[in-house]
Amino acid sequence: MTASRIESLMKERKDERLALASARALAALASLEKAGLSAWVVGSLARGTFSVHSDVDFLVDCSPEAESDAFRILEREMRDFPFHFIPTADLDETKKTTMMKEAVGASSIRAHAH
Repeated sequence: MTASRIESLMKERKDERLALASARALAALASLEKAGLSAWVVGSLARGTFSVHSDVDFLVDCSPEAESDAFRILEREMRDFPFHFIPTADLDETKKTTMMKEAVGASSIRAHAH
C-alpha cells in the first residue's frame, strides 16, 4: 500500500529535520573537540529513534569551570535547534555508565547529515 500524501509529507519533514540535527550536532562535536572537550550525542539521535519533535542531547565531559564555555559552543553551533546539555560531572556513576552505553560520536551520526 502506498503512503498517503500526509504520511509522505511527515516522513519528508522528519528526514529534513534529522539531516539538520545531524549536521549541527557534527559541527558542535567538532567545535567541542577543538576546545579540548570530549562529547557525545545521546538520546533519540544516538538510538536511531529521532522524530520530527526530537531535540539533540549532548553528554559533555568537562569540569564545572568549563561548563559555560561548552554550553556557549553548543548554543553557537545548534543555533535555533533545541538541545540538552548534560555535563558528566552532574551524573552519578550508574547514570553515566547507562548514558555512555548509548553515546555515539561524530562517525555514527555522519550518515544522517546528508
